[in-house]
Amino acid sequence: MSSEHIILEGNNYDKIIAQAMKHFNVRKEELKIEVLESKKNIFSSYYKIKIMKEDKKTLKVIENSIDNMLNEIHKLEGRNIDFDFREDGVYIKAEKGVTLVDIVTAIDLRRIQSVDLTKVKQILESGNLDNWVKVADYQDEKKIDSECLVKLSKDKMKAYIFVTKPIGGKEITKEAIMEALKQNNVVFNIKDYEIEKAVEQKIYDREILVAEGIEPQPGKDAELVYHFDTSTEKSVSIDKDGRIDYRELSLIKNVKAGDKLVTLIPHTEGIPGKNTAGEPVSGKDGKKLALPRGKNVIVSEDGLEATAAVDGEVKIIDGKVNVFSVYEVKHNVDNSTGNIRFNGKVVVMGNVLTGFLIEAEGDVEVYGVVEGAQIKSKGNIILHRGIQGMNRGELYCEGDLIAKFIENSKIDVRGNIQSDAIMHSQVTCGKKLEAAGRKGLLVGGTFKVGEEINAKVIGSPMATVTELEVGISPTMRKKYDEIKNELKQINNNLDKTAKAVELLTKMSRNMELPADKKELLSKSVQLKLQLQKRQEQIMKEQNELEGYFEELSKGKIKVYDVIYPGSRIIIGSSTMHIKDSMKFVSFCRIDAEIKMLSYKDI
Repeated sequence: MSSEHIILEGNNYDKIIAQAMKHFNVRKEELKIEVLESKKNIFSSYYKIKIMKEDKKTLKVIENSIDNMLNEIHKLEGRNIDFDFREDGVYIKAEKGVTLVDIVTAIDLRRIQSVDLTKVKQILESGNLDNWVKVADYQDEKKIDSECLVKLSKDKMKAYIFVTKPIGGKEITKEAIMEALKQNNVVFNIKDYEIEKAVEQKIYDREILVAEGIEPQPGKDAELVYHFDTSTEKSVSIDKDGRIDYRELSLIKNVKAGDKLVTLIPHTEGIPGKNTAGEPVSGKDGKKLALPRGKNVIVSEDGLEATAAVDGEVKIIDGKVNVFSVYEVKHNVDNSTGNIRFNGKVVVMGNVLTGFLIEAEGDVEVYGVVEGAQIKSKGNIILHRGIQGMNRGELYCEGDLIAKFIENSKIDVRGNIQSDAIMHSQVTCGKKLEAAGRKGLLVGGTFKVGEEINAKVIGSPMATVTELEVGISPTMRKKYDEIKNELKQINNNLDKTAKAVELLTKMSRNMELPADKKELLSKSVQLKLQLQKRQEQIMKEQNELEGYFEELSKGKIKVYDVIYPGSRIIIGSSTMHIKDSMKFVSFCRIDAEIKMLSYKDI
């Protein structure tokens, strides 16, 4: 038997036992209950109970002891007031501490008539209750049968019985209790065991739970499952060396058209229950939700899935999910924004500071100055002021580039370029390059343009080296340069390999080569054959490209003011060095030579 015990006090016996059951986490049958003190009157009751947890082996014995203990409680409760029905009247005596209410209650229970309450009050005031005192004239002692009172909870989910103790009358029967329950419309989920126990063990003057309804079960609330990071906190990245990169803040949540954004898990309906009257009790349905649809969001026909209608940034505003095809930075691109990678158009109202990156699936438009930063766009790039690259800035776009000025930068544009001035930069342009505006200047660096160059001024009076190449696709030119570099490398390797083969062959004529030298000779011969084969392939590709370049004649350069010495013009495979300043001229390739014509002749 466990020695652990608790002592609880209160005015409700059942609540005390329930508290103990919760404390020990056991059923009532597994508790040993010892009533230390019990008081009861018409207004209140008081219990002080010692409770212990019993081992399972002694539960049978404990059940009997509990029943005996309950009987003792009621003996204690009924020991306060005694009655004696004599030939000359009804007498009463009581223990000290009883009140007028206690006596009146006891008189009512025994149904004694015509009691002299004034006399009872006088005796109480004098404290003379130790002796028998006459309080009513002669009358027969009435036999009072046990009665069953029924109490229902407000929601009718619980039904209790309260069986009164008989006074010389009949004991309560199960049939009488069932009839009382029926009269009170208690017909569902009746606990026969509790009723039988109350009858057999003569449990009186206590509420007994004899019926419980089935509680309804609430439905589940609807739920929204987001398929993107809904956090608004900045998060920096850490490189492989453990350094924090404050430019990578992951502030933009990019999505593609058709991407799943939100899934709605519908609510479920409540499961109904039943009260002790057998009446249905409705279960509360779960809360309904709708998909939080905002701009550029498509909701499925069944209303359970939201997807992006366009490429762009997904953002929650006022509880709605939106997809914006334009990402606007109202100030500079700096440590507060981090690098920007966006599936749509990017608009920057301020500057793009050195070291930062913008990558966009759409256009990029910058109202401030781009410093030594990188901008990559699958659309167009528009720089309202320009780029001062400091030999670090890079622009790449698959569309067109428009910039007020470009300086000390690397430019790669698949479409057209339009700028007032381009200085000391490496420029690749797939179509046309136009230096338009007040300056119209191209000076320093290289300009590789697929179709045409138009400029007001090319070069400078200081004979700044300025190289202009037109008529060849920059992509083809890049491929040609790669082939030339590879061919040069092959020729170098082939020369070294041929010398090794020649040397080892001479050695083999004069002596038996060691095993390692034989292996080296064999590998060198194989490598020489491989290099010769690759050399033939590369030379063939080179010749094809050179033939293609020879046929090109569309490329042209137009200068509507002046081109200075130091400029070099390449059209196709032909080259011209400008040695003197020339005005209002144009250049094109005719009969495999570069010709200088009047500005208006082309």
